[in-house]
Amino acid sequence: MTRTLYWYSISTFLIALVTGTSSSCLAQQASRQERIFSSWDKNRDGALERSEVPPGPRRIFDKIDQNKDGKISLAEHLAGTGSAPSRPQTATDSQFQQHTIRQVWPQEPSGFNREFFVHVPASTPQSNRATTNRWPITFVFHGNGGSAQRTIGKWPRLFTDHLIVSPQGYQRSWNISNEKSKAPDVEFFRLILQELTKKYPQADTSRISLIGFSNGAGYIYRLLIELEEEAGIINAVPIVSSLLEDQYHDGSFWKRSDNSSSDYDLQAAPNGKRHILTVHGTADRVVPYQGGMRGRTAKHLSAQETAHALAKLQGYRGPRLPDDQGKPLGPDIIRYNYPEAQVTHLKIINGSHGLGPAGQKAHELVRDFIRNNLP
Repeated sequence: MTRTLYWYSISTFLIALVTGTSSSCLAQQASRQERIFSSWDKNRDGALERSEVPPGPRRIFDKIDQNKDGKISLAEHLAGTGSAPSRPQTATDSQFQQHTIRQVWPQEPSGFNREFFVHVPASTPQSNRATTNRWPITFVFHGNGGSAQRTIGKWPRLFTDHLIVSPQGYQRSWNISNEKSKAPDVEFFRLILQELTKKYPQADTSRISLIGFSNGAGYIYRLLIELEEEAGIINAVPIVSSLLEDQYHDGSFWKRSDNSSSDYDLQAAPNGKRHILTVHGTADRVVPYQGGMRGRTAKHLSAQETAHALAKLQGYRGPRLPDDQGKPLGPDIIRYNYPEAQVTHLKIINGSHGLGPAGQKAHELVRDFIRNNLP
């Protein structure tokens, strides 16, 4: 048998998709690949160098190294083995509308057409006392290496009456810290809103929800911190990522004066108050729950420090909730609430970067959170 471990794992994943293997089986596959990653990571720096990878898989090192930085992160390893968090596609291609917005920045001096995909509800908007025949809008942001169209996944089934919008990150990532992309992503979001107003008059830009995974959660943090206008955002749900220490320190939030730099050098004055739900697993090795380094450069706050910082941003003045003051929502999910600040944190016990077996329940809680908090 001459297949490398990577190719064996990829074929296993494809078989799982075709045969309908359960999400728990895919979670077990991810857990196995995390253990393999750990066994190869001899210097324990959270990344695989070429010399650390066995000779067989080493032959496709450059293929797995998506951002071409000469090392393989756990996220890249999971993506390469088909074990990264995935959401099955549930809508047909005919239900997607593809749009482009042209932006110019130093990486693309001649301009670049940036894509975003829209899933339109099958039914017309329903009117009631609070709304006037318009769809709420839910954005879903993919993680590093992700696909916008794939990320739409099952969200149209969870939000049957929402316009679902999924933008594509430049170089398949969002510009948060040391990513290859240096694109002006905050401005990209503003431009998308302008296009939605023109192309989808039945969409309600005053009732927007944001859901982001990993690197896409980092994008949500940027929007919450850097948007100078409220932009109609009612709900924000960053999943499996935390604030960077560069974004929040010394009691203040920070942004960059230059998108091509990793230096958060400007104090920010975030605007608006939203309903915020953060979701993170305690066994996450890509963005550690307790905070610290991701790879070699991006240092994160802990998951609970992130929730506390966001609560303070929205008016909370007390200390961080002690770990033992969470409310169990089952055997593997604990909720921490800052109700006066409209901030909630879900701690997924033993949840990996894909959240693991509790992922389905977590997504249902996300659905309920957004529905309950829309006007």
